[in-house]
Amino acid sequence: MGDLLVTGAIHGGGRGSAPADFPPGMAEQARVMFDRVAALLEAEGGSLDDVAKFSIRIAEPAHRKELNEQWCSLFPDPSSRPARQVTVGTTQPHILVQCEVLAVLTVDGDRDA
Repeated sequence: MGDLLVTGAIHGGGRGSAPADFPPGMAEQARVMFDRVAALLEAEGGSLDDVAKFSIRIAEPAHRKELNEQWCSLFPDPSSRPARQVTVGTTQPHILVQCEVLAVLTVDGDRDA
């Protein structure tokens, strides 16, 4: 919608939701999820810098540590990270992490537009 990009659920597995298409570990699923978000943003002319908010669901509270490690790697400057909400509970037992993204894409490369 205009410069606003809002996604549905993006998970860390294959294109479908078959359990066999998902890596077994949280770290790998989180990496795949963030890679898929970055690829989607790039396809729309944006980048992770355009994300205003991530709504992230993890299967278990213990997965927060692995999520935070990747989060800090992707967004090393705490003062310029997107907003983030993390809740526990995913839609399928084999889905260890999934997210929805709200991004404001730049117009013609102009961040001040």
